[in-house]
Amino acid sequence: VSRKVRFFIGVQKERGIYKGTDVMLRALERVVADYPAECEMYKAESVPFEEYSRMVDECDVLLDQLYGYWPAMNALLAMSKGKVVVGGAEEECYDILGEKELRPMINVVPDEEDVYRKLEWLVMNRDRIAALQRQSIEFVEKYHHPQKVANRYLEFWQRV
Repeated sequence: VSRKVRFFIGVQKERGIYKGTDVMLRALERVVADYPAECEMYKAESVPFEEYSRMVDECDVLLDQLYGYWPAMNALLAMSKGKVVVGGAEEECYDILGEKELRPMINVVPDEEDVYRKLEWLVMNRDRIAALQRQSIEFVEKYHHPQKVANRYLEFWQRV
């Protein structure tokens, strides 16, 4: 990323406290204030899905659920588009999959300072973003490709 790092956060005021959006937004605002020449923020607040999706397309990094342990649908959709996801991505989840190499997500703990440091790291190491974006796509293809998921369901039901 040779231009500004484009961070994206979707805000649903009624659900923010459950997802940690309030904490992540404060950390993101601080990073953008501290590094205005190096990054910018895209914030979606109560926008139609089509606009939301377009905004995700234009970003490099998506901030997702702070209190999660693993990426949910929003994060996986962003990763399928080659975006870096900042959110819950605990090491144990990679262990469950047996994944030893791919680490496309930036794990954060429920602490504004930790989120700030991880976002700052992305700004200061923007040369690493492209590799993380490629890993995002590879991760989704490896574990969440629709055909693979459908086959797993079929295998399960055939065993039962």
